[in-house]
Amino acid sequence: MSLLNDSVMWEAVETCDSNYDGLFLYAVKTTKIFCRPSCKSRPPLRKNTIFFSVSAKAVKEGFRPCKRCRPDLIDAPNDSLVVVELAKELIEARYSSSFTLDELAKEVGMSKFHLQRLFKEITDLSPQKYQTRARMLRSVHLIENTSDSITDIAHVIGYKSSAYFSEVFYRYYGCTPTEFRKRRDNQ
Repeated sequence: MSLLNDSVMWEAVETCDSNYDGLFLYAVKTTKIFCRPSCKSRPPLRKNTIFFSVSAKAVKEGFRPCKRCRPDLIDAPNDSLVVVELAKELIEARYSSSFTLDELAKEVGMSKFHLQRLFKEITDLSPQKYQTRARMLRSVHLIENTSDSITDIAHVIGYKSSAYFSEVFYRYYGCTPTEFRKRRDNQ
């Protein structure tokens, strides 16, 4: 947005200029909604308007996409990377919690189908597999650095069943968590 200044962006909003779609978004502080520059909604007061380069940043600041102009469906490559990075941050911060793809998609401001496709395209993993990877990495750290029971570790990383945790761990590492700990202790 270095070539765009506030006055140029504001003029684009006032004139509903579609040439600026994909270059920036504007958000209205009073309604907590963000739009494309070409949105046909009534223009907001300038003092209530802020600008964003990508929709993920607007969502992170607590704004929701306009239902009229659907700024969340802009698919600029830069925006896609930002959205996936935001989704990864959210998954890593909450890897031990249960959340749906729908909930994650709402937080990053796009449909669950679009997020799933984009996430897999950029990371080669689905969001669910990314969460499993985060859980497995954390479980290895806990197995290696604590004397917590396997059941306790399973609960800490978000599994309700230690049997299911052991099954996932085995598929991921080729041994059970107990075998992994024994190997570590024998080294």
